[in-house]
Amino acid sequence: MPLPLRILFSFARGQGHLNPLMPFARAARARGHETALAGPRELVAGRADFAPLFPSDTGAARTEGGTGRLVVADPRRPYAQVEEVFLGEAARTAARSVDEAIAGWTPSLVVCDEFDFGAMVAAERAGVPLVVVEVTASAYSGWRPSVAHALDALRTEAGLAPDPGLAMLAGDLLVVPFPESVAGAGPGAASGSAYGAEPAPRSVLRVRPEAPETADDHPAVRWLAAGDEPWRVYATLGTQFNTRSGDLLHRILDGLATTDARVLATIGPCVDPAAFPGATPRRRLEGYVPQGAVLERVDVVITHGGSGTVAGALAAGVPLLVLPMGADQRLNGERIAQLGVGRMLDAATATPEEIADAAGEIRGVPSFADAAGRIRDQIAALPPAADALPAFEALARR
Repeated sequence: MPLPLRILFSFARGQGHLNPLMPFARAARARGHETALAGPRELVAGRADFAPLFPSDTGAARTEGGTGRLVVADPRRPYAQVEEVFLGEAARTAARSVDEAIAGWTPSLVVCDEFDFGAMVAAERAGVPLVVVEVTASAYSGWRPSVAHALDALRTEAGLAPDPGLAMLAGDLLVVPFPESVAGAGPGAASGSAYGAEPAPRSVLRVRPEAPETADDHPAVRWLAAGDEPWRVYATLGTQFNTRSGDLLHRILDGLATTDARVLATIGPCVDPAAFPGATPRRRLEGYVPQGAVLERVDVVITHGGSGTVAGALAAGVPLLVLPMGADQRLNGERIAQLGVGRMLDAATATPEEIADAAGEIRGVPSFADAAGRIRDQIAALPPAADALPAFEALARR
């Protein structure tokens, strides 16, 4: 198969599912390959870095611009909403979109995130090689048996044979952009493999997590680097869970206001900034800032514990305060605490005073930064995302 290849990237839901794919797409374009993108319309439509685009109506419903009501998921049931959010009609819609892309654009390879079940069945049905990229830092696999029946139904609708070993979830190549040391939180988490006691994937490639984009010249990054405050904090609740976070960011900001930190907080593109206290000389609010350059300039990250922020902070050697709400966040927070690279508080009950005290402790006790530095060094020793491209190319040519 002559170069360049056509590589279709597909993701299931939200920025946290797209961002882990971006370093591979960037590397593919650098090697002369064509890259297309399929995924939720609100994140796909109008992009200039992929062509063609295959948007679908699989994204979450738009909010009215607020932070909604905070509901913290049952810690005994991590990933309880996988079937509701990622299977059923959402997966069928994604499969139709990827079917269209395969029929009309004829990619040599499909690359999708680990929850893009529609892309998985579409690629398998068309006989197109598939790369699956993990997007959860803690590598928890305990949710898989609970959705086996829904996966079987999806496969049956697609005319595919049963898959009792759930091999489809690893594709032909599984790429893990997290260090092995971060896995292990919770029952079913990996120990050397993202599949725990389940059958091993056909092939696994571990690479370092990389920022999806850089923005050293962003005004917020320049502001963060300025000033004479003794320490800097980045606070974010992501771009999905921020709209169901209630008063959590208010409590975070109220707590940090009692410290001498310079604070950059991102509230998400769907939240009205007017809902929050205004800027001060030591506090700046933004809708969204590419966090790669931000993380290089802060002492503490306060977050809900999404895997993208966790991986980015650890890659920069920055300790974290985690206030989890759902999905993989509690498992990530537990692992952060186990590794000594931060602390976890209850998002529903943590007071501004407790948040300020915890952030101050993380900044003031050297062991947190030391532990984060060790993880940073482990991540730096992993190969870059670009090193995965020869494996992608070999898979496409087989």
